[in-house]
Amino acid sequence: MKISLKYLAFFIQAALASSSYIVQIKSESTFEDYLQQSITQLLGIKPSNDSSKIEIGDFKAFVADFEESLLDKLKGDASVHNVYPNAEISIFDSQPSNSNLQKRYRQVLEPESESTKSKSSFSKRDGVTTQSNAPRHLARISSREGIYNKQEPFEYKYKETGDGITVYVLDSGVATLNSEFEGRAKFGYNAVFGELNGDYNGHGTNVAGLVGSKTYGVAKDASIIDVKVLNGQGRGSTEGILKGIEWANNNRKKNNIKGIANLSLGGGYVDALNEAVNAAYKDGLPVVVASGNSNIDTKNTSPGSAENVITVGALDDHTDTIAIYSNWGPDVDIFAPGAYVESASNNIFASSGGQWFGTSESSPIVAGVAAQLLESGVTVGNLKDELIKLSTKNAISQQTYDNNKDYANTVNRNLYNGVEDTADKIDNPSTEQQDDSLRQYIE
Repeated sequence: MKISLKYLAFFIQAALASSSYIVQIKSESTFEDYLQQSITQLLGIKPSNDSSKIEIGDFKAFVADFEESLLDKLKGDASVHNVYPNAEISIFDSQPSNSNLQKRYRQVLEPESESTKSKSSFSKRDGVTTQSNAPRHLARISSREGIYNKQEPFEYKYKETGDGITVYVLDSGVATLNSEFEGRAKFGYNAVFGELNGDYNGHGTNVAGLVGSKTYGVAKDASIIDVKVLNGQGRGSTEGILKGIEWANNNRKKNNIKGIANLSLGGGYVDALNEAVNAAYKDGLPVVVASGNSNIDTKNTSPGSAENVITVGALDDHTDTIAIYSNWGPDVDIFAPGAYVESASNNIFASSGGQWFGTSESSPIVAGVAAQLLESGVTVGNLKDELIKLSTKNAISQQTYDNNKDYANTVNRNLYNGVEDTADKIDNPSTEQQDDSLRQYIE
């Protein structure tokens, strides 16, 4: 094909002022179809190498650098579905971003002062294991009733342990040598350019610990695979997240693994990320995600707004209310503890990683129960429905909804692990003592 000097000058300009984009091709097309299109040949936009190609089920895309003015021309390519900026993705800050809000929160909620690691013990009877002196968040998900009026020690009761299930933790890395993981955590993939394997932030290890560590974890026999997609500052790119999802899905299929992916990360609405996690689910990899900590409607975020993911909001289990920083809205499927949650540390010599709060903690707690359900025989296609079926309805204080009109279309469901066959609904969860403790910051 003969290219005019006008187009040659245009290409030079594009090369000098290029940005990174995700080019998604249509599911019925192949990469070869795309590369053979005349517009593609004319514009010269193609994957820089094979590693730039991403394929997750019927989601097909590649990463390329080009100038913004080429977007409309590229979208006219018959093989192109859409083009998206390669946006930044980050961990959801595991604390209220406003310091005054944080101070206000601590006036009401005093965290337990001592690590539970050295105190927990286990016993088993009639197929039910009891972890005595358990972390608060574990006790809450094995109880229909709230525990806001109860003092330590707490008990966590469970039947399944997640044995035979793999949870892919897409995050800042995992300190796999931490004894809390008992050798069940392994490195899998690193999408972060210029940073070594491991967790230089702490967020990823905290998340992994809530999934399956021996003291703080829900699914105590689950395998954990570290899929590192965020750097030590908790930042990454859409490209890195997509490659992490692709690697996890391929690893699951290659090794015939029953697996779940947890994403305690996100940002503004990114259509490419939503389509990728939807495609992963359709291909057999369920995805559990944090709704976010901005106190906004989850519809404005990704991947929490994706149709096929399991989106988790944060419950403050000290008062059984929606945590004041949690995102909300119809896209939230379920709530789980997310206030002063204790977990493992990326410092393998530390007794714990301290107490965190955010939907980043709520999501892996749900992923742990999901692993238990998969072990029990629940299928990938029924996983979300089963989590919702088991959940405790009306567990969140009605005063929370009465005092915040934004919550009108947000579900009132709290995570429950199904250890006992009890009614799934609480008729009147609020108590006078509970409501008095809330009044100072929700009225």
